[in-house]
Amino acid sequence: MPGFGRKPQPAEPSARTILLGGEPIPYLLKRSSRRTIGFRIDRHGLTVSAPLRTPQSHLDRLLAERAAWVVAKLREWRERQPEALAWVDGEILHYLGGELRLALRQGNGRTARHGDDLLVSVPDPADADGVQKKVRLWYRRQAAAFLAQRVGHYAPRMGLAVPRLALSGARTRWGSCNARGEIRLNWRLMQAPISQIDYVVVHELAHIVELNHSPRFWAVVAEHYPQWQKARRDLRHAGERYHRL
Repeated sequence: MPGFGRKPQPAEPSARTILLGGEPIPYLLKRSSRRTIGFRIDRHGLTVSAPLRTPQSHLDRLLAERAAWVVAKLREWRERQPEALAWVDGEILHYLGGELRLALRQGNGRTARHGDDLLVSVPDPADADGVQKKVRLWYRRQAAAFLAQRVGHYAPRMGLAVPRLALSGARTRWGSCNARGEIRLNWRLMQAPISQIDYVVVHELAHIVELNHSPRFWAVVAEHYPQWQKARRDLRHAGERYHRL
């Protein structure tokens, strides 16, 4: 019989909505070969992970049983969300753990830092999208040089050749390393203190040695960045603020 004994294939994540506590709650359903059902709430909202053959009615029943928890946690996340940047003159931006004041000028000049001011010239200073585009471009330029310098600092100390580095704008991770030993680092890290940046750099370099999160991997991280646990906590705490940029 065609398909007999064939292992079910993971389904594409699907967007669903369920009524909990009288409130429509959107969520992302991810089905896979896992054996347990999991619920995760983060800045993206509610995610439900379930085995491939779990009936939808069973998931609905479990969500209903956890309605109070789901609604409360989602409310907590909404309240923790930092205000969006307005991209106006005088806006405070974060840079390497410090602050820069956004100073807008009418024109087409190059974005440049002067002391604690970031001077941005745009044809129309009221054009928030135009201001955002130029600020992001400036941050990416700084990231290309600074993050490469930090990778170049740690790689030899870890007995590694300096790997190929690319910038990422991912909204879900600060860095990644592939099987070829190539590293991607998020340019938004330029808002963080060097301690948090260095933790991410060492974390990704350690993946060249151990492409997993085994105890051996964390031992490599701890050897070359002993304060990694504090840096990771601080980054998690500040991550929402960094992602505004």
